Amino acid sequence: MRPTRRDVVIGAAAVGVAAALPRAGLAAPYDAAAWRRYAERFLLPEGRIVDTGNKGVSHSEGQGYGMLLAVAAGDRAAFDRMWGWTQRTLLVREDGLAAWRWKPDEGVTDRNNASDGDTLIAWALLRAADVWQAENYRTAASAIVKALAAGLLVEQAGLTVLLPGRDGFRKGETLVLNPSYWIFPAIRAFAALPGGERWGKLAESGLVLLSKARFGAFQLPPDWMALNPAGTVTVAEGYRKQYGYDAVRVPLYLAWDGYRDPYYFRPYATLAAKYSGAAIPATLSLPQGTTTQVAASVGMLAVYRLACRLAGGGNEVTVPPLAADEDYYSTTLAHLSALAAQSLGIEP
Repeated sequence: MRPTRRDVVIGAAAVGVAAALPRAGLAAPYDAAAWRRYAERFLLPEGRIVDTGNKGVSHSEGQGYGMLLAVAAGDRAAFDRMWGWTQRTLLVREDGLAAWRWKPDEGVTDRNNASDGDTLIAWALLRAADVWQAENYRTAASAIVKALAAGLLVEQAGLTVLLPGRDGFRKGETLVLNPSYWIFPAIRAFAALPGGERWGKLAESGLVLLSKARFGAFQLPPDWMALNPAGTVTVAEGYRKQYGYDAVRVPLYLAWDGYRDPYYFRPYATLAAKYSGAAIPATLSLPQGTTTQVAASVGMLAVYRLACRLAGGGNEVTVPPLAADEDYYSTTLAHLSALAAQSLGIEP
């Protein structure tokens, strides 16, 4: 069973909120120099992305994120190194999905898959196929998408939902789900493939679940939620009952898929506005709303800035520059936020 995403606390960062609306303008193209700095810090020569916030492990999520960034930067050599390492090292399951975690000196330590990692890898392959006109990437992506559909897409309460992994997420008749595993632009790309109708239903169910999964004063989704056969959504038992390092990706993925309705982004903007002039907490307990003493990372702040711009209302989050020692997850969120802003044609 996959543990919660952040077993190691991410570093602190400060935030400010200004009253002026952001100026409209086109986001700058993704900075290839930023990718080179990212690769220098997190991409090893053999092709694995190192999670510096989690004792140097590598995982399917990191490989997928790295591959997406390499495509955006036009670095096919780096992409092929990451894809090669992923094939050799993580694609060791019989069902065509990736083992989710690899540790230095130990190898694969958990053969269960993580459906967000599989989704990211397949989506990166589809994007690479389009950018470099390479059908072998598309063939590999289609195989992963079919394996995901066969093993991870299930029906519950009239909804098509995505299990976080093959094992460990059925609690009797209740399903444990992770709302940040709905990577909406990837799901849309999968729905466009032949036979992709169920992926379209998955996207629709994600919006339904997000409308139900609103807890606490800020109406935020939990990192982990439970869906019972009656369609009731609750904060999942057996996991940290919080909004935080996982669910912060929800507005990022919505934005990246072109959503602009303030309804989807207002909870995050409201949270940012609440802590005007102070540090936004990295996590909030749900439903009580108790905060941690740890501040949101630079990458999380980048997501909040994007959410504020789409929510309207004049709130603006100040995002400090990435520090030289910013960890893998924070740095990745910052780059993904820039790509999402670029896709919307707004300033990152």
